[in-house]
Amino acid sequence: MNGLINLYKPSGISSAAAVGKVRRILGEKKVGHMGTLDPMAEGVLVLGVGKSTKLFDYLAGKRKSYIAKFKFGYETDTLDRLGNSVATTTDIPSVDAVLNAALSLVGKQSQIPPVFSAKHIDGQRAYKLARSGASVQPKPADVEIYGVELLFQPRMDEFVFSIDCSAGTYIRSICRDVAHLTGSLATLEYLQRTSSGCFKVGDSVSLDNLDVIKGAAVIPPQKAIDLPRFDVQSELKTDLDNGKRIECDLGEKALIYCDGIFYGIGCAERGVLKITTFLKDG
Repeated sequence: MNGLINLYKPSGISSAAAVGKVRRILGEKKVGHMGTLDPMAEGVLVLGVGKSTKLFDYLAGKRKSYIAKFKFGYETDTLDRLGNSVATTTDIPSVDAVLNAALSLVGKQSQIPPVFSAKHIDGQRAYKLARSGASVQPKPADVEIYGVELLFQPRMDEFVFSIDCSAGTYIRSICRDVAHLTGSLATLEYLQRTSSGCFKVGDSVSLDNLDVIKGAAVIPPQKAIDLPRFDVQSELKTDLDNGKRIECDLGEKALIYCDGIFYGIGCAERGVLKITTFLKDG
């Protein structure tokens, strides 16, 4: 089995746990996720199966979108509702103040990740250090917020946003920063990832559905990689199969095909074709 799965990860389990469930459902050892999703969060989690686990570098850095609910009045150590409350306030900002603060974050910025995050600090995960009681100071990371939209306000202290951002952006940090900009405190109460690159929530498959359709949920990798197509001449197929030298003028990485068969991702090095990520079945 070789390809990608647009999984709808439920809230309450880690991305690693979701991967484990998919391994058992498909009976495949090689399954990996293309960018983690916090245990509290639900929504799109892109998985690679078989040879497609090699595609992390091509898919993990894609643009993401979310629906998030910020609840004002308190802040937790994890910046989400699963953490322990560390501070409270009665100062609840107005709709205009919250919206203006959120809009002020649109653009490129240096964001401080949550203390409880998967970031590496001195070779260890930040959340593991934080749980051990160690002092944790994650380094700021360059991210970009492309857009925010206030969808509705369920209660006076709750605000639901649609957020479009770069990979590596922490929505929990956005929640924290919006609150601090208004002189208040807030915690992320709900988070749904609605897209990751070309993978949309409307096309995702739940664990229960995957258990029924199994391999039918696996998407060919070439359908999700945004690279141009390059066709090797059919008469060179034997040379390609045997790894022989094939001269080409390919100027950038591309999806390599020959005789209608997808081989993987390749480029030209000194005028010779090199398949850098081999994805051909069989």
